[in-house]
Amino acid sequence: MSAAAQIPQTHDLVDARHLAPHRNEIWPAHLVQGAGIARAVAALTEGGAGLDGRREVLAVHPSSKAPVLGLAPSTAVSFGVLLPGERTRLRRRNATSFTMGLGGSAVVRVGARELSVGLRDSWNTPGMHAEQLENRGDQPFTYVSYSNAPLLQRLEVLFEELDPKTSGGVSGGGERGAGTGARAKDVAGQAIPLGDDGSMLLPYEHLVDPDFVDSRPLLWRWEDVKPHLGLVRALKQGYTGRPLWCLYNPATGTRNGTTSSFFATIASAGPNIVGPAHRHVSSAINFILEGSGFSIVDGVRLEWAAGDIMLSAPGWSPHGHGMGPDGALILTVQDHPLHIGAESLIWQEDLKDGPILTLGAERGFETNLRQMRGEDAR
Repeated sequence: MSAAAQIPQTHDLVDARHLAPHRNEIWPAHLVQGAGIARAVAALTEGGAGLDGRREVLAVHPSSKAPVLGLAPSTAVSFGVLLPGERTRLRRRNATSFTMGLGGSAVVRVGARELSVGLRDSWNTPGMHAEQLENRGDQPFTYVSYSNAPLLQRLEVLFEELDPKTSGGVSGGGERGAGTGARAKDVAGQAIPLGDDGSMLLPYEHLVDPDFVDSRPLLWRWEDVKPHLGLVRALKQGYTGRPLWCLYNPATGTRNGTTSSFFATIASAGPNIVGPAHRHVSSAINFILEGSGFSIVDGVRLEWAAGDIMLSAPGWSPHGHGMGPDGALILTVQDHPLHIGAESLIWQEDLKDGPILTLGAERGFETNLRQMRGEDAR
């Protein structure tokens, strides 16, 4: 028998049969202390603003390398301050973002919408919707913002412009697109079925004129969110889920997101509650609004308190969290919707022998919520 032919090794052709299996280099958990964040934000008040009119500092993971800086591989976190009378330049990006106010007040313009925001109010900025912040008060406005810019930077496709001629988005420009007649996809006709397994042929016009979801800037006022936190805080030790609410954006549909890339949740947990250890490929960043506690990630224990921010769930690392004697209020941002869209969101609730499920592509896990509420499970 003759030996197998050898593929010539060149810079653009590599014989994959001889490559070692890929080993993920998972970023370790990392905590940035609140005291350091406060000092950095205070220092931002000195000197002038940046080119975009913003005064921001990035929370950066040690594994993140310039020029793509983030607290998780897909997520940039910035803390900012806007002084009284200041206004940022109008900025439009194809990145999406989620922002929460931490002190003071501001007026935020996203597309054609104007929002008045204060302490713990939060909003989303959809892709290609121009955003501008203005402080009309007499106190500095501080905030924390999360964006998927690092992901787009890694793909070399981040688009950004200052002072755009249009505010962008459906809410900023009326009807989507420039045409007023029949849509290209309707002229081309519908998909053609092939066989009996669901495969189809789709005309080109569907690719350049897809059905779209009206992605709007939304506002989650803290005064509206806060009354609902008691319901989740009442869940006691033994609950197999998580005591939280998701700040849900209906435009994300079954991806259950706050933006197309992230969900933001507000967890309110009682004293000394210890959650189950689990793992998932979506990265999670916890910002501690109130209280204290600990996390154990890959066997490493991290103590945290109000003001700290932490990459608490690096992709596929086993992790669990415990609350301190006063409980905790936590903002968590996770790139869960991004992975649902890519069919890559694998999740394991029971680390010993539990199934690994692809959330969004199959039925997920059940919790004992009915029993915890004293309801009949039948």
